[in-house]
Amino acid sequence: MGFEIQKAGFWKRASAFLLDIILRGILTVGILTLLSAVSGYDAKTQRMQEKYDAYSTQYGTDLGISEEQYNALPKQDQEKYMAAYKALTHDEEAVTLYQQVVKMSLFLLSISIFLACVILEFIVPLLLKEGRTLGKKVFGLCVVHTNCVRMEPGAMFIRSLLGVYTVETMIPVLILVMLYFNMVGIAGTAILLAMLLLQIILLAATQNNQLIHDLLAQSAVADYQSQPIYATLEELNAAKAKKAAEAARITPY
Repeated sequence: MGFEIQKAGFWKRASAFLLDIILRGILTVGILTLLSAVSGYDAKTQRMQEKYDAYSTQYGTDLGISEEQYNALPKQDQEKYMAAYKALTHDEEAVTLYQQVVKMSLFLLSISIFLACVILEFIVPLLLKEGRTLGKKVFGLCVVHTNCVRMEPGAMFIRSLLGVYTVETMIPVLILVMLYFNMVGIAGTAILLAMLLLQIILLAATQNNQLIHDLLAQSAVADYQSQPIYATLEELNAAKAKKAAEAARITPY
């Protein structure tokens, strides 16, 4: 009887992770599509794009370019861009539409990803038992505490919604949205790369190959077939006591 994490193979973990990401992406897109239609987001986005296109055509420029693309333009083209941009910022309807679209983009995307995480990273593992998402079930993995005790709902909540959703998903998503709307420059890209590097370091350096969400929940991904899982801490301690007694050839009470 063991008391250590039976580490899962890298390719199994990578495959399960990829499948879970794909499923979460599909569900997120489905929810987002529904919410966009219901909220009128599509109509506002189309009207805002019409405004941008109108000023771009009027001034012979493209208001949809990034800061890097703007810096690469000849001085004359930069002047055209600034003239169009100035006219656009004085258009109250265009400014209002832009603010509404940015706020709605962040809100709808956040809600869609949140619901997808709740369903696939919290509810499904509770139903499948042993912290198993659909990807982990397909590839024979499970999630347990680092002491081999079964994950309780509170710990799964921390792992899935604080770790996976808040830290590992929404921070990068918010940065990507801001990059899309030209609200942040190279600093946003630097933060994304730093987070990716941190995850790689944690995966390689931690004893049980844990990522941020595992560190927050004190959990680890393990091989389902070989991993001993104890229902409670008391059961774990009883198993340790029994093993110690057997090793000392003393009959436990």
